[in-house]
Parts: sequence; structure tokens; C-alpha cells
Amino acid sequence: MSALFDRRPTADASGSSAVAAGGSIGQAVTGPGAVGLHIENVAALLPDACPPAESVRAPARLTNLPFRADLCLGRDAQLALLHDARGTSGRPLVHVVHGLGGIGKSTLVARMAAEHTGAGPVWWINAGSRAAIDAGLAHLASVLQPSLGTVLPREQMSEWALRWLTAHTGWLVVLDDVAHPADAVPLLARVTSGRFLITSRLTAGWQGIAEEVPLGVLSPQDAVRLFTEIHGADPDAARLCAELGHLPLAVTQAAAYCRMTHCTASTYLEELAKSPADMYAETVEGGDHERTVARVWHVTLDRLADDPLAVRILLMLAWYASEGIPRDLFASLDRSLAVRRAFGRLAAHSMITLSGDTVSVHRLVQAVSRAHSPGDRHRGQEAVEAARGAAVDALAVALPEDMDEPSAWPVMRSLLPHAEALAEHVRCEDDTPAMVRLLARTGDYLLDSGGKAAARGMELLRRAEAGCLRLHGAEAEETLEVRVALARVTRMLRPLAESAPPAETVVADCTRILGADHLVTLDALSNLRRIVWLKGDADRAVRLAEECLAGLVRLRGPDHPDTLRARHDLVMTLDDTAGEAGTRDMRAELLRDCRRALGEEHPVTLSVRNLDTVLARRPVFHPDVNQTVAGLFSVAEEGGREDLLGLVRVLMDQVMALGPLDELLPRATEEDVRKAERDLETSRRVLGDASTGVLEAQLALLLVYGTSRDERYEEAATALLQELFAQLSENPSVMTPLLRVLEAFGSVLGETARPEGS
Repeated sequence: MSALFDRRPTADASGSSAVAAGGSIGQAVTGPGAVGLHIENVAALLPDACPPAESVRAPARLTNLPFRADLCLGRDAQLALLHDARGTSGRPLVHVVHGLGGIGKSTLVARMAAEHTGAGPVWWINAGSRAAIDAGLAHLASVLQPSLGTVLPREQMSEWALRWLTAHTGWLVVLDDVAHPADAVPLLARVTSGRFLITSRLTAGWQGIAEEVPLGVLSPQDAVRLFTEIHGADPDAARLCAELGHLPLAVTQAAAYCRMTHCTASTYLEELAKSPADMYAETVEGGDHERTVARVWHVTLDRLADDPLAVRILLMLAWYASEGIPRDLFASLDRSLAVRRAFGRLAAHSMITLSGDTVSVHRLVQAVSRAHSPGDRHRGQEAVEAARGAAVDALAVALPEDMDEPSAWPVMRSLLPHAEALAEHVRCEDDTPAMVRLLARTGDYLLDSGGKAAARGMELLRRAEAGCLRLHGAEAEETLEVRVALARVTRMLRPLAESAPPAETVVADCTRILGADHLVTLDALSNLRRIVWLKGDADRAVRLAEECLAGLVRLRGPDHPDTLRARHDLVMTLDDTAGEAGTRDMRAELLRDCRRALGEEHPVTLSVRNLDTVLARRPVFHPDVNQTVAGLFSVAEEGGREDLLGLVRVLMDQVMALGPLDELLPRATEEDVRKAERDLETSRRVLGDASTGVLEAQLALLLVYGTSRDERYEEAATALLQELFAQLSENPSVMTPLLRVLEAFGSVLGETARPEGS
């Protein structure tokens, strides 16, 4: 039995470089070049893969600056201030450049970073949230020591990077677009050397955190220089720049417009003068900067007035996420040539960016485009509302008809950010039937990802339910379908005591209103079967599984994925009473039918394969182990998250201390290992890393590694176990993926794993 799976609570050590620990340690140097790490409950010696941060040297001239700041005009004073600044011993040098959006903060910092003369790396982090800062630090760690990505979860990698920054000097880290000063404080408080440059739109809250460098608009001379660099000399450039408020983004957009359309600054001013006076006083989300951008936007649309399609497209783009908007969403608006020409004109006026088959729009342009202005012929209330409705309808039509099909998943992944953006921008009272359908289908799609994604899905489904009640009534099929999805996500994210009543109620309502032989009713029945199974009522769970399967055979036919999935549910439910031997033939027949009807890589086939792998190696556990499992289910049902992972680890220790594994588990062959590894690789590729199906495949492979009793797989098993624990510990609803894995595998932990009435 490998050392990984033989973890008894003993501690012995001998020799000059030996370390023994009876409890938990963080890091210990055990010899030249050897480091022992304790990560969660997985101990591994990683002399090369995870060296101490203090010992790693950065590659020469390491940088990830995202762009060149060639046009950084009018910022000589700020650059000199930053170049001349000197830090104090024991503290990093920290400056925050703050000002309005579009004022040129990132351009200034990029120029300063490019001129950095220190010996250490120059590292740029998009720092819009604390999580984004952690992700940027983890990325730095992966570049400094690439092997870390295979042994450490992200939070450990960001901690490693923080230790590296503390131990080295000469580096510069850019925290770009910090939303709240508090997001940067944990990082700044820990580091004792080096340099930080921060950009932020906030002008308050930086006292005691960073030296402030306020950034204002350009001087008149520098604004003209910027215009001239982009467009060329123009006698009226000074007047135009003054009218634009010398704001860098506004001047840049105007110069690009003049260059692309071959018009003069005077013509631009004449068109600008036609805008209503109240345009100058309009206040939208971002304040003065957005008013200036709105003026440029308005003039640009005046220039595009001969192409109403371009204006309509821009107004529609405002309701989606700012990047990666599929151009196919607009294909039905007009002939393909007209749509393509409209996109080209918008790109030529710097209003959008085209990249292959997708479009990006600056979020401030979107914010202005969503705010209607009385008397504005481009952004009148009717035009803005029509664009909102068109954006909703286009996305609702683009959603795949069958989201269970693997071919639909890449499409859904590309559309998901835009569906969630619509949910953010559209008011609940403005939800139309198309919007409610979009919310429901998007929320349902998010459920299969578990964790935070499932929680977002629950919020969308709650909103969809409110919309269905308002638009369709309590007994409409659309309303009942959403209620079934809500019952399912409640089971996933809430204790059993909370999820059982709505599941029972929605089954009764669907049966009364839609009838027993209806797909929505059968979906509700399947969800109730899972809850009953988790509560330990095996006989009723079997009856519900059989009823659901019979109905799907009648409505869908024997080879439909839903029918085969129902057979999978029945097999794992019967396993509680019939045992592994009693379901062996059923599993084999089901797997053959899945391969024949769906193929090797369909999600149902993968799930059946994982189920077969696990049930074939299910141990007959000792009563002490069953008692621990009972405690695990009890903690999960009561919503206790703090102790759940601890119980899992106790469970593993108890299992591995039972005695010779040959008496408990059939030995896995090398071919079994290769098969389980291939299944996990396929699950990752087909389902995506966030899917619960990948968790199933991980657990199956872990059991195969353990039952092989082959030390060759110890390192791979360590990494897999570490990854599994990291996923569970990062999940705020930590019991959810664990219970779903246990549920998917039937009584993986023993025939008496779930105590009666739990």
C-alpha cells in the first residue's frame, strides 16, 4: 500500500535532515533543495516543483505590460514625480493615480512601467476586485515557477507570489483599475519592499494607503498635440479640443472619427453644435466623463444618420457584456452585406472593436447608449426601449434548443455573459415573455456547474418565476417548469430539510395541472427521487425512479438521453437494496445502450462509466466508518460547512486504517488506471472543469489509484486529491458538490452509509 493511502497518526523521524510532525505543519525544509509542504490534508515532498519563494530568481526583463503607451502626452510632471519618488526602509513604495474614467490613468502608468529601471519583473494585474488581484498574483507565481500550477491551488499560489515579492527587491507591480482601496490593502500591508503603481477612478479613501497622484484633463496645447498625432494638423483643432473638454478619450475618439471619415475639425464642430443643449447637462452613471463621451457619441451617430442600421446595432450592443459579443446575433436585422457594412462604419468611428466574429464596445459607450435622452433623435425613450427588446429577442432566439446536447455547450458558454448582462441591465418590471424565457433557460444551464454558478442560476430562476407569475399565471406550464428548476437548485444548495417540501409540492401541482405523463412532471419527479434517496428512503426512491423511467420511455422513447439518464438513476437507486452484484448486469447493459445510442463522449455515457468504475470498487466498510459517514450527512443536512471537509478526511483515515485492502477492495489493474485516466481527460474536455461530471470522474480515478496499491501512482493521486479538496474548499456551498458526487455514485461509501431517517 502506498504511503499516500497509509496515513496513520504517528510521527517518527531519524537522521540529520528528517522531519516528523504529528499534527499540521505549513512548510519545512528537510534537506538541501527539499521542501515538505502541508496542503489541506495532502502531504507531499516537492523539492523541485515547489521550492521556497525566497530561493527563486526572476527571469531577466520579465514583464507582461498589456500595451505600449507611445502617446502619453502632457504628463511630464506626473512622470517626473513618479521617477523621483523614493521609498522608506521596510515599506513598499506605493502611488495611486486617480481620476475620471478615460482621463489616461492606465496610459500614464504603462509609460512609467515601461521606463522602470529596477532589476525585478514588471507585472500588470487587472485589479477590479480582490479575487482579480489574487488571480494576478497566482499568474505571477506560475510564471516565476511554472511547476506550481500542478501542485498548488490558486490561493496557495497567490500566497507564494506574495512571499516572493516580500523577499525580493527591484520589482514593480501595477494594480490597474482598483474598484475599492480595501481590495489592495491586504497585499500592500504584507509586502515590505518593491513598488506598486495603482490606478483607480476613486479619488477618496487612499489616505494612509498610497501617495496620491491626481490626474486631470490635458492642457489645451497637449490636447491639440494628441489630436494632431492621430489625425494630422488642423487649424480648428484647438476649438474642437476645447469643446471636448480636453479629455483624452474624447479627443482621441474625435480625432479617429475625423481621420476615418476624412472630415475637418470645423465640420465636426458644426455637427456638434446641432446637439441639444441639455446634452451638456445630462448625468448618467459615470458623471462628467460620460457626458463628454456622450457628446462625442451623439455627434458620431449624427454622422451615421444615413445608416440607421448602424445606430440600431450600437443601441443593441449596449445591453450585452462589453466583450465577445457574437456578430451572429445581428444577422437577422438586414442583409448580410448591410450588417457587415454597419459594423465596419461603427469600427471606423472607434465606437466598437471588431475581432473575428465578435464585437467589443467600451462600457462607457454602452452606459450612455442605454440612457435615453428626451428630444434626442438617436437615444429617445422609444429607440432605447426598442433596442433593449431587440437585444433580448436576439439572444433568446440564439439559445440552443437542447442545452443537454454537448454541441450546444460552447454556444451557451459564449452567450452566458451576455444573458447575465441583460439580467443586470434590464429592470425586473420590464421583463417580457422572451426575457423570462431567457432567464429561465440561462438559470437552468448554470445549475450543472454547481457552486457559485448554481447560486447565480438560482437568482435568475427566482426572477424568472416572478416574471412567469406576472405574465402567465401560477398554473401555466412556463411557471411550473421554472418552479421545478427552482426545486432542483434548492436541493443542490440547501439542506434536505429545506429542499424536500418545495419538491413534494411542485410534484403534486404538476401532476394535478399537467398530468402524470408530462415531461415537466417527470422532471419534478426525478428531483424528488434524489431527495428521497438522500434521506434514506430506498423503497420509495426505487418506486419514484421506476415511475419516472416508465414515463420517459413512453414520451421520449428508449434511446433518448433523458430516458437513459433515468435508467442510470434507477440503477444507482437499486444498488442500495440489490447491491453491486445485483446491478452488475443492469449497469453493463445500460453502458452498452449509451454507447450505441449516444456515443462514447456523451455526458450520460460518461456518468454511467464513472458509476460503473466506482461501484465495482465499493468497499464493505467497518461500522466505525459508517458512523462517520452518518455524521457527514448530518452535517451537510444541517448546513454546517466548517466541519464537512474535516469529516471527509477523518473518513479517509478510517478507511485506510482498516487493514489489508485486498480484503475490502478488488485490486485495480494498470488497464483500469489507464481507463479511469482517459475518462477524466474526456470529461474535462467535453464537460469543462467546472462541471459536476468532472468531480465524478476525479473521485472514480482516485478510487482506482488507491485500489491499485501501486506506488507509481502516488504522485498523481496526491495531485488529484489536492485538486479535489481545493475545489471543495473554494466552494462557498461546500456540501453541494460533495453530496452531488455521493448522490451520483449511489452508496459509494458502503451499503449502510446513509443512516435510516438521515
